[in-house]
Amino acid sequence: MLSDEILNTFHHLMAEARAAGESDANAMNLATAEVAGRVSSRMVLLKSADARGFAFYTNLDSDKGRQLRAHPRAALCFHWKRLRDGVQVRIEGAVERVDDDEADAYFVTRPRESQLGAWASLQSQTLPDRATFDERYAEAGAGAGERVLVN
Repeated sequence: MLSDEILNTFHHLMAEARAAGESDANAMNLATAEVAGRVSSRMVLLKSADARGFAFYTNLDSDKGRQLRAHPRAALCFHWKRLRDGVQVRIEGAVERVDDDEADAYFVTRPRESQLGAWASLQSQTLPDRATFDERYAEAGAGAGERVLVN
């Protein structure tokens, strides 16, 4: 559980970063590792921060999803270069999955095109060509009114 002091400081810095003109203030670097120790780093978006911790969402079959299952620890880093003379916030710790209801509730808030793209892209896997992506995207969108849920 994060203390009120830590959360208040973080939320204050996030608000300052946005006010300073950081266009993607919620962008953070996520570092994970495989059991064998190979480290990976990529940018993801913070979706919430509360007493439970810092939340982001991912496809569980992506590289980061598999790495987090195998080695449930991660490091996050925010870099707000427009804030003051540049501010970094680093977070390290254990990772836990949110429950399926919470993940699904987030997913349905995404624009439809984003939902379809997440399904069609097969995150962390290489598709043979753009046409394959376009076909998968069209297939996902064919069920008018249906939701595509990806955990």
